[in-house]
Amino acid sequence: MTMRSTRRQFAASAVAAMTLATLPTGLVASSPPFAGGKLHSFSDGSMNLPIDSVFYDIFDDDRQKFLKAAQVSDGIWRRPVNVNLLEIGERKILFDVGSGLNFLPTLGELPAALDAADVDIGAITDVVFTHAHPDHIWGILDDFDDLLMPDAAYHISQAEWNFWDSDDALTVMIPGRESFAVGAKSRFDKLRDQISFFQGGDEILSGIEAVDTAGHTPGHASFLIHNSAGPVLIAGDALTHPVISLQHPEWHDPADMDRGKAALTRKRLLDRLASDKIGLAATHLPAPGFGRVEANQSVWRYIAADS
Repeated sequence: MTMRSTRRQFAASAVAAMTLATLPTGLVASSPPFAGGKLHSFSDGSMNLPIDSVFYDIFDDDRQKFLKAAQVSDGIWRRPVNVNLLEIGERKILFDVGSGLNFLPTLGELPAALDAADVDIGAITDVVFTHAHPDHIWGILDDFDDLLMPDAAYHISQAEWNFWDSDDALTVMIPGRESFAVGAKSRFDKLRDQISFFQGGDEILSGIEAVDTAGHTPGHASFLIHNSAGPVLIAGDALTHPVISLQHPEWHDPADMDRGKAALTRKRLLDRLASDKIGLAATHLPAPGFGRVEANQSVWRYIAADS
């Protein structure tokens, strides 16, 4: 994983002070204003999964602890899908796009959330992908299978593109997830003329550094927003649960494509978030997904922004 300090590189374009604080519930939540812009969290809905499909290799006693910590009482794990929008200068930068209407019936709410907040979806200047799983990329298409944001510039890691654009993607999908590969490839076909690629450590946009957090997918990336009050990391699916990901980063999420690498990435990322006091924004942490990580003896602890 790459998260190197590039203070000189970003000094001229650093995002000004931002403080994550108590955030309202509902369709949209925002951090307080900071000079030049604002960071928002929008809801694309909830990914409702049978608990037996999640962390299915956890032993029974630990599973019960997990269920209690996750407040699951009906066998369904309700996993929020948060989508971040950074407004800075003249740019409106969307990190992932939700799932659209063709993945799960409880998802696809992002366009309505943007509309409710009076955000013109046509004014989005950049879309930056953490990875190409359905709840992160399928939402680029409208009801007519055209790009929902045709004038935006799109950005994805070269490794992520290379994997999902290859024939190998379909052959390595576990049974039942073949649509992940088919859906990613069909959306890549729509993006070919306006996609840009990056590597870990690149400054993909002014003040935004790509961080290699591969493991969940072959080219999963997170994004470090450099700002004078302290950096904030858009983490995507590098961390997916406020208890499991932090107390047991070695446990396997079934969606992790390289389990060993994903676990190692989580451990390294948690250590860096805690030691460098980096703010955190993540897709599946409790809505709106803003918080921070603290070291807690031999593990870590997630602290939501309103705590």
